[in-house]
Amino acid sequence: MTITGRLVPLSTERRIMRFALTLFLSVILSVSLSCKKSSKAEDTAKFNPMPKLRNQTLRPVRFLPQWHHQAQFAGIYVAKAKGYYENYGLDVIIQSGGPNMPASTSLINNKTDITSLFLLAALAQREQGHRLINLAQISQKSSLMLAAKKENGINSVQDLNHKKIGLWRSDFRELSIIFMKMNKLDMEIVPIDWTINLFLKGPIDAMNVMRYNEYHQILQAGINPDELFIVPFSDTGLDIVEDGIYCMEDFYLQDPRLCKDFAEATIEGWIYAINHQKEAVDIVLEIMSRDYLPANRPHQEWMLKTMSEVILARGGVVGTLEESSFNEAQDLMFNNGLITKRTPYREFFPYAPQNK
Repeated sequence: MTITGRLVPLSTERRIMRFALTLFLSVILSVSLSCKKSSKAEDTAKFNPMPKLRNQTLRPVRFLPQWHHQAQFAGIYVAKAKGYYENYGLDVIIQSGGPNMPASTSLINNKTDITSLFLLAALAQREQGHRLINLAQISQKSSLMLAAKKENGINSVQDLNHKKIGLWRSDFRELSIIFMKMNKLDMEIVPIDWTINLFLKGPIDAMNVMRYNEYHQILQAGINPDELFIVPFSDTGLDIVEDGIYCMEDFYLQDPRLCKDFAEATIEGWIYAINHQKEAVDIVLEIMSRDYLPANRPHQEWMLKTMSEVILARGGVVGTLEESSFNEAQDLMFNNGLITKRTPYREFFPYAPQNK
């Protein structure tokens, strides 16, 4: 038969055979995709997002990042921009965070539904009677570091004694306080919000920095790495996982399905962001521009690249709070007197594997 530019109608029998073949291949592909489990984000680059749900009322949910909009939360923005939340039937309202909108306080006061927090901060809130639930563990390695300038005579941990240290005002200081206690450091704590100016101009001798954020800002300001004394907490026996997705227990119990959908869509957003970093940074910069936040592309690229390494730090563990990580964090808080009672793992992380 000669094929021309004109559609050639199929006989009924051939149409039935073609339909059956197509259906068979679709089933085989679907089974194949559902059985595959990848340990690396590169292997998930071909993943197909959940098909869009039609004729369904979207369920509203408010999300508050624990800080200003930046690539630290790229997976959230990508999940929103690419329609993953909508695919799960969610209408996610992304709120603006920062020092004037503390994440844990907003969650407790019902100003948001779901937020991101450090694991230690969430455990500290539970100690105060606020029953937070972990829906997904984003980071799998600590990015927290202490930075000091060598020109101030700081070349070792003990040189930090009797120096001034800048610590963030809320939700992020527990590990630094434990570090000072473990090393018997008597340091004057100076509260800081988000700027590195006090460090650059000299009023403080040291400060907390995140590898993906303030550390790179300091380098961008013209200070060379060899001019800094750096203590990565992950190298000091304090490799405590950080960013997780949290809600109040009452919110979770009211709608477990919504919480699980949000967590799964967020992980899909992170997988896409890790595999399409240029596009993800474009989305982040658009969000930052909308909120009139200062931004530069190289810094956001650094942040996303570093966050990707943190998210993939434990091989095939993506989005899961491992029991060993939880116990390490809780033991650290308990042994240093920051909490007085322990929380069962499965009560804190409802998606814990049931076969353990």
